[in-house]
Amino acid sequence: MVIQLPQIPTIVAIAKDSALLRSLAFALEAHGYRVKPFRSWQSAKDSTGGAFCVVLDSNLPASDKIAWLADREPGVGTILLAEDDLDLVGRDPGVIVLNKPLAGPDVLTALALLRARAT
Repeated sequence: MVIQLPQIPTIVAIAKDSALLRSLAFALEAHGYRVKPFRSWQSAKDSTGGAFCVVLDSNLPASDKIAWLADREPGVGTILLAEDDLDLVGRDPGVIVLNKPLAGPDVLTALALLRARAT
């Protein structure tokens, strides 16, 4: 008898701020996610295949955010941690914009919403 283990969802987190990356990884891993942290889109772009979601910090260069939104794979959700990117709100059901500063459960709530939309 072979026991099938549930697949652990992978989150790719991209932020210039290493403290933010560590915080995201800690919180998400504590809730059962696998996190691949990166400090730029260039270093992350080959690692997004098979990811459940990409979390992008608004402090990345605009070209990084535009490149991800233009090239993202179908079915891969996006959470944008925003300070001023509110023009993206509601334009794409696969993109959730969270306003900074974040409250404790904001990212987890957004991931649950992406999961619900995917089913």
